[in-house]
Amino acid sequence: MSQNLSKSLSEYYNEDKCLNDDSKNSEKILSLAMKEVLPYAQELFKNISGTVNSKKTMTLYECQEYFHNAGGPEPKPENKNFSMRPDGGILILSLNGKDIPILIVEDKVQGTNDNLFAKKCKREDVGDDIEYAAKNIRSAEMLFAELPIFPYVLFASGCDFHESETISKTIDMMNMGCKNNYIDITKSSTDENINVQIEDIKKSINIKKVCGFGIASVFIKAHKWDEMVHGSSMWKKEEIVNICKKVIDNVYENISTSI
Repeated sequence: MSQNLSKSLSEYYNEDKCLNDDSKNSEKILSLAMKEVLPYAQELFKNISGTVNSKKTMTLYECQEYFHNAGGPEPKPENKNFSMRPDGGILILSLNGKDIPILIVEDKVQGTNDNLFAKKCKREDVGDDIEYAAKNIRSAEMLFAELPIFPYVLFASGCDFHESETISKTIDMMNMGCKNNYIDITKSSTDENINVQIEDIKKSINIKKVCGFGIASVFIKAHKWDEMVHGSSMWKKEEIVNICKKVIDNVYENISTSI
């Protein structure tokens, strides 16, 4: 019995370590990508005499300040101790004496059943880490309360997000049932056909609110747990940069035509 328990604990910690490693790797890739997205936005918004900077966190108090400007309740000072910290940070445009959020980027990697399958171990239930994104999406809605757009981008990857898993419907529920941008990674996938799919997806990116609600732009790359090895569907830096630049273009188009 103790041997079985020891084995179970060992497997548990190994999978937990795998999840941590995945998060660290994906966050590193996202960080490198945002180092290219920021100067792109800075150069673009120079055309309307705006300056762009990156911010790692936004307190609940600051979110409430934006919401208050749109008619929401007054901010509470005690909320300065609570904050949202998107993985890719928040890009802020300073224009005509106002600070305007123009991009928020999140990254979620989830799934270890591909590793378990490779080890001939029993598969487990999919995780629920993606639900944390719902909190940030709701917080971000306060930031964009005065704007008709919602440039909140979520990159998700891993076998848990495969369309055959129920977790995909969790994303649908937190995003008002709006369609996600999905790329299925299979044994026949190549960089070339993935890039073609990304170019098609870029054409359908829509950052405008729907019925007054902020709809996140969700981009999913996923593989089936018993068909591909762990890490097969990880987002690449160039892919993230490509998509984020398109979102920035859309933001610029909306803001430049309204001033």
